[in-house]
Amino acid sequence: MIAEWKKIEKKQFAPIYLIIGTEDYIINETKKRLVANILDTEDTDFNYANFDLDETAIEQVIEEAETIPFFGDRRLIVASNPSFLTTEKTKSKIEHRTARFEDYLNEPVDYSILVIIARVEKLDERKKLTKLLKKQATIVDAKRPNDAELRKWVQSAIKNNDFSMEIPAIERLMELTGGQLTTAMNELDKLMLYKLESREISVADVESLVVRSLEQNIFLLLDKMIALDIGGALSIYYDLLKQKEEPIKILALIASQFRLLTQIKLLEKQGFSQQQVAQKLKVHPFRVKIGARQAKSFSYEQLTATLERLAEMDFEMKTGYGDKAQKLEWFLFSLQDQRVK
Repeated sequence: MIAEWKKIEKKQFAPIYLIIGTEDYIINETKKRLVANILDTEDTDFNYANFDLDETAIEQVIEEAETIPFFGDRRLIVASNPSFLTTEKTKSKIEHRTARFEDYLNEPVDYSILVIIARVEKLDERKKLTKLLKKQATIVDAKRPNDAELRKWVQSAIKNNDFSMEIPAIERLMELTGGQLTTAMNELDKLMLYKLESREISVADVESLVVRSLEQNIFLLLDKMIALDIGGALSIYYDLLKQKEEPIKILALIASQFRLLTQIKLLEKQGFSQQQVAQKLKVHPFRVKIGARQAKSFSYEQLTATLERLAEMDFEMKTGYGDKAQKLEWFLFSLQDQRVK
């Protein structure tokens, strides 16, 4: 659990919170805990306000924060998308007069809690206002967790709910949810609900209950091919067709994965670590971890040749040449011969 959550649960509130990062689970959980501990159910409508700073000027938000609570003891004011604190370009035409915001940061009222949510990896540290905000606010780090951090999140949730889950089951949950904290926690909630009586979650439970995205099915399909399990790979492919997924869309995702494998192969040959590869390619570290494992089964030349074949198939499908579903099926059959022997 994030340290600030414990303080919130104890009703030890900071006057100003700054949430920085792109992990929705941490952002939403922080908001949920603030609402639950600051506001009474009956006064939520009166003392809670939520603003998008792409649509509302910051001075209007401060005016709301300085408004005395109606009935309750405190107000909770949430403002998202402070583009004026980042280097990002925005289409918003709102002009923010930040002088009043600066004054508030230096002297916040004691009856309002102001929460600024920046769904970015970092703010523009060169700006005086950014420095002041980071100095005066309590910061909640909402960055996406790496493998080790995600594992701790899952293990903590299991322990807090008095469940047990074997390590291979945790690893499989992480793999099937693509290393995404929000998805992993949602699927874990479902698993715990299903296993409420025994309170034990196995690999089999994860395999049968966790919903795979189309992308995850593509990862699994390639894993089956690499393991020479052509029957398993085709079974996944046929299931996707039954779900009305278009062959051309499946092809595009397979091509995207092979493009990733090729990039990983090249960067690893140049001596980059998986973490560095993830940063360079701007993809989740978990995707790189899976991709690096899959890439070991192909030479660089085999990967580039496969990409060329996929590009040819894409052209053929788009120009109506041959049966699309059958064409992709034959590609899957041929893929088993492309592995490193």
